[in-house]
Amino acid sequence: MIVQLLVSAALAGGMPQAAQAPTRDGLIAEATDLMLNGEQLPPDLDVRLMQLAPADRIEVLIFLRRSGMLTGPSWTIDQLLAPPKEGER
Repeated sequence: MIVQLLVSAALAGGMPQAAQAPTRDGLIAEATDLMLNGEQLPPDLDVRLMQLAPADRIEVLIFLRRSGMLTGPSWTIDQLLAPPKEGER
């Protein structure tokens, strides 16, 4: 009985955040939360951005640049327009 309760509770919780594919809105919300808490961007941001469609990737990069959170080197046109890469973490 306890095992069934634990399994149902685990399934009700859904997939962990790390296993979900990133979305444009999710990355923007996460960056906003990090900025408001004074934290840095995660080190795997480039990999997560490459999982987005090019249009969404560009929108997130524009948001990050304008917010002042992304100050590193520029992205090349090949990086911006590359097709999404699945499951590369």
